[in-house]
Amino acid sequence: MKSLKIILSFSLALFMFLGAAQISNAQDEARAEAIQLYNSAQELAGNNEFQDAIDMYREALEVSRDNDLDDIIELVEERLPRVYASRASNAFRQFQSERTMSSVDNAIEYFKLSRDAAEEFNDTQVAQQATAAIPQLYYLRSVQHFREDNLESAMEDLSTAIELNPNYATAYYQKGIVQKRLTPEDVEEFMQWYDRAIEIAQEVGDDRTLENARNGARDELIYRAVTVAEERRFSRAIELLEKVENYDPNSYEAHFRLAEVYNERGDWSNSETHARRALDLHTGGVADKAKIYFELGTSLKGQGEVEAACSAFENARYGDFTEPANHELQFELKCEGHSPTGR
Repeated sequence: MKSLKIILSFSLALFMFLGAAQISNAQDEARAEAIQLYNSAQELAGNNEFQDAIDMYREALEVSRDNDLDDIIELVEERLPRVYASRASNAFRQFQSERTMSSVDNAIEYFKLSRDAAEEFNDTQVAQQATAAIPQLYYLRSVQHFREDNLESAMEDLSTAIELNPNYATAYYQKGIVQKRLTPEDVEEFMQWYDRAIEIAQEVGDDRTLENARNGARDELIYRAVTVAEERRFSRAIELLEKVENYDPNSYEAHFRLAEVYNERGDWSNSETHARRALDLHTGGVADKAKIYFELGTSLKGQGEVEAACSAFENARYGDFTEPANHELQFELKCEGHSPTGR
């Protein structure tokens, strides 16, 4: 009986030993397979064959998880998000080279997948990079749409960019540009986006967009004012020009245009005020100031200030204003000592 117990104990020990040996051999084989898959994935990634590399990394991860190969699991989980990020960066470089709709679509898709992989494997750095890149790519795609005159699609992409990044001042500015194309006659409709861009740019310290938005708003208001003034809608022109002060307090052009409009209305005093302000703000040469002096001379003439008007028209005798200024000096005001030689 004692011998039987010894035999059974020995048999059990042998069975356990053989089982453990088989398990060890299976793990060794699994480790070898996982390492081979990992190394192959590394080689593929190095050759920019990103999708094949990702597939092989995931195979290595599956084998490692099935066999509790924690060290290899850690390696793969660390590497995978970076490969997704490399694929996304490569797609962005391709877009920069091609500037096509399909290439920007690919870049957006790959950065989304990069973000998802970063969240899956808890890679904060890759997640932040992807999260920052995606709204910028929607902005770039909106520009592509705008160039192809797909205005509604451009606005949709800008809305998505802003939804993803509410502090994206440049996207608000671009919305103003697209809206202007969509509703060219509705100044207030597109100006609201310039205003929003300025507000956000100030908050986040985006000086470049702040300057672009302010200058864009200024130039647009002046252009629209000149257009409506040509239609003799002087009140609307004045309304638009007075808004320029909010964007560029030192715009000589706005004051010059106000002087023009007020002269057209026969409001000589206001015209003089704005013409003098335009001269104060102007930083160019005397030839470029000729147009302002001509408006000043007109306003002074209207007020009966002949001597001062003569002086203003003398200063207006440059370039295209030489002949009209000479006419005022010689035939309208008959300025004493005037010689109609021009300059």
